[in-house]
Amino acid sequence: KKKEDKKEEERSLNLIEEAGWMDSAHDRRDFVFVEDAVGAIIVAMQYRPVDNSPTSFNIGSGEMSPLSSLSDEIQYLASADGERKETSAKSKHVIDVERSSSARAAGLSSAEYLRWSATTSLKDGAARLLAWHLDRALPYFPPDSSVLDEGEVDYSSSVADLQSAAVFTPPDGEGILKHRGIASCSADEDDPMCLREAHTSYPCASECSTGSCTPSIFDSVIATTHEATEDCDVVMFTMSLGYDLKEMQLETEFSDGEAQEEWKETTVCTLAFVPSESTLAKDVIDQVPPAALEQRGVSQDSDHETKVEHLNGYLAHHGWVLILVDGATRPVMAEEMFLPKLAPARLFHSTVRKVMFVDESFSHTPYPDDAQFLASETSRGVLKSRTVTGPDAKGRKTKYKLPEEPQRRAVLVVSPARGIPEADGHKMPLKEITLSLMKAIGLDPEKDLSREVRAQREYYERARSLVNSADLRSPDPSLRHRLEIKDFIRSRWIVHHLKLEEGHQLRCEWYREHVRWNTHLDQLSFAYVMARRDLVRRIVTRQPPRTAESEEELTLLQRIIQKASDAGDWHPIISAEGAPPPIHHSQVSPEAIPENLQDLPDHEIGKVEPEAAFEDVGSTSTYYVRIMSDAKMLESRKWWMKARNNHRKMVKRMKEAAEAANEK
Repeated sequence: KKKEDKKEEERSLNLIEEAGWMDSAHDRRDFVFVEDAVGAIIVAMQYRPVDNSPTSFNIGSGEMSPLSSLSDEIQYLASADGERKETSAKSKHVIDVERSSSARAAGLSSAEYLRWSATTSLKDGAARLLAWHLDRALPYFPPDSSVLDEGEVDYSSSVADLQSAAVFTPPDGEGILKHRGIASCSADEDDPMCLREAHTSYPCASECSTGSCTPSIFDSVIATTHEATEDCDVVMFTMSLGYDLKEMQLETEFSDGEAQEEWKETTVCTLAFVPSESTLAKDVIDQVPPAALEQRGVSQDSDHETKVEHLNGYLAHHGWVLILVDGATRPVMAEEMFLPKLAPARLFHSTVRKVMFVDESFSHTPYPDDAQFLASETSRGVLKSRTVTGPDAKGRKTKYKLPEEPQRRAVLVVSPARGIPEADGHKMPLKEITLSLMKAIGLDPEKDLSREVRAQREYYERARSLVNSADLRSPDPSLRHRLEIKDFIRSRWIVHHLKLEEGHQLRCEWYREHVRWNTHLDQLSFAYVMARRDLVRRIVTRQPPRTAESEEELTLLQRIIQKASDAGDWHPIISAEGAPPPIHHSQVSPEAIPENLQDLPDHEIGKVEPEAAFEDVGSTSTYYVRIMSDAKMLESRKWWMKARNNHRKMVKRMKEAAEAANEK
């Protein structure tokens, strides 16, 4: 291995020499950290010369350093062993007197006239530079290296397990700063120049955490939840945390996967996170028979903490296996409260592929069948070309041919919000919608409209206004895209696909965006995240901007598409580099059948080939968020029930045939 490292180092040096960088590596320069430079510019803007003549200042730190010093410092900070390594190329340490004098003069002049001087050393500046890039290039801790299938990832391992594994894990920005003894700053505290977010560290139990994570109430139950969900394909779970829970209002049908296993179906497990000190937990434990207590190694005389330790994950109540969480009767921070809902991958065993979160105040009883069905809706096969009937621009009945639609795969399945006004995304009345979303989750807009909710909504309004400002938009009409905040959802239930990297990125982006506001409106945070992603998608895929004419045409086509296609439910997200671009529903273009062919039967019209509206990607490497309409959900549920019944009939026949063969 040492020989290979030596050869690699020699190859790198050869490349540097060929590029002519060897000499420049020792070229001494006056490095100024960007925050110091910005401070100098701000101070210079306040300077007023006596005669009002133009004045220029040479801003510098007063110290000359070779470029190799900066690269060596960054290499040292990023190294796995934390040891400094001498570079192969040796400097002659020649002192450039003129440059050194100029650097000192620059430092002196700026200090004399502007009362400014650089405060960040080269070493500290290198640490902050590297931390800034790492926070953006590697915002989350990497997944486990053991991949279940090609193209899938596993984020179920705890941060401690990953850190103790015999594999190199890249440092994070927080760790780099700690290594140099630099305190992390916060933009909303005492340092307005800080470019780091307020929440740089997240709970270790979150899949969105880094190596510099923080403890949470879920750390002590991860082993329990992993054991309880082993061999489960889907987990349906709820939670009642942050108060003294006396009784669970939400019930379900108990499932540990055995019933589905008999039918060779997707297995479902049901879990509920509740406070271990709650009245409910104590009442349930008190009802456990003495014989069952003895089987778990405790007695009736054991204290409550001991019983919780031995019974956690083995108690069922109202159909839920109870996960007893310590310290959860007190109000919990947003990072903890929304962790299971928005970033749950680390909470469950690696065999769990999908999870369904159900809010404790959900008005309907969720069943394992519901979790099975909704989990199956994360993917959909190819839709063949078909003929539908709809209105034309003048309202006349016309036949259209829909092109074949490719297979689709969703990282997230939710339902759309109700009562959202019909408006363009860049004109959506966010104030009105915010109040509507509050009512939908049982909040009183007059009493519960907090300062945080108002700040969140106003920020999104201003961000949209700024991005869509005519002064800041490109002069090129083909690039004048708008930020359209329009994908509002109901988040009483959410289905996550845990094994797709695109899903992990979306969940963490949603989680980090939401917890920074400390509000209950994760629907509003979701709409903003989707708006940002859609803007990026349209720019990257060079999709033409929407105009008034295209919107009018899209409205007509939209009614036709909604009748015979689920394309409107699938919202594309940016996929991995090199993956085929996802298909937006606006790209599914019905073609009107010519008038002379309108009277032909559908099977004859099917022979008429319209121009291809798009290329069938024929790949599962493009991903979507599925916001499933009520109508499509009812329709899909009927097809799913029919398919499941046929499957069970087939399994029953196979069992009967096997039993008959055994009797013979």
